[in-house]
Amino acid sequence: MIVVESSIPEIIESYHPLEMLGLGLVSIKLRNHNVIFRKGIGTPLLNKLIKVYKKQIIEIKEGKIIELVGSFTVYIHFYELEREIVAIFYVNEKDKLIKYEELCSISNILLRCYCSNVSDLELNRICNKIIPCVKGISALFIVYSSGHALFAKVNKDKKFLAKNYIQVSGFISAILAFSKEVIGKESGESLQAINFENEKFFVHLRGDIIFAYLIDKKNEPKNLERFIHLIADEFIERFDDNLKDFHGDVTPFSEFERIVDNYLLI
Repeated sequence: MIVVESSIPEIIESYHPLEMLGLGLVSIKLRNHNVIFRKGIGTPLLNKLIKVYKKQIIEIKEGKIIELVGSFTVYIHFYELEREIVAIFYVNEKDKLIKYEELCSISNILLRCYCSNVSDLELNRICNKIIPCVKGISALFIVYSSGHALFAKVNKDKKFLAKNYIQVSGFISAILAFSKEVIGKESGESLQAINFENEKFFVHLRGDIIFAYLIDKKNEPKNLERFIHLIADEFIERFDDNLKDFHGDVTPFSEFERIVDNYLLI
């Protein structure tokens, strides 16, 4: 059993930058488990990993597992505490090399964070070094197909967009609706971008929900496509009931800003 004592300043000062696709911090007990923190791993994938490896983790109690899962390499570091086992799941591209010593160091830091009861904010600061936020995005608009602005986050330099986000959302919805008529609904194709001189809206559709990202053409961010799907997954998962019974109240969606800040630097 590991007994951990550490101060929060020590934890923050000792982390190392290391790019990964995603990680999940999970408390595992015999009868149940609890996801403490995750970033870059969708809920379905993390739940699948927990289901596959939970029995092995409980039997071994402490150790490390490295396995190929489809197109990913999965690293699992787990530690026995007094009443639970803390497991840290990492997911990376199969052919991408990492510095394993640094990964082990990060696991120790995350374990100390958990045992020290640090806030999600402090934990996220550390995780942003492992999975950097995407830069180069000026705004994100989440819009219902009817034109309702569900959520918007706009860079402070884009004052006009921030002030007129409702009209901008309606514009995006109208352009998408018009494009369906031009392209043809039967084709199954949809508009993917709205181009301007120096910027463009990159559009991702998920059912009746439109996710529109304003991007600088000269500085298109890396890894954006992966995060686009994760953000859409998290939004639909978190607000599924609100969307099924949507009558114009957008108040619940404001809490999604915390999730967006995990992935995007706007």
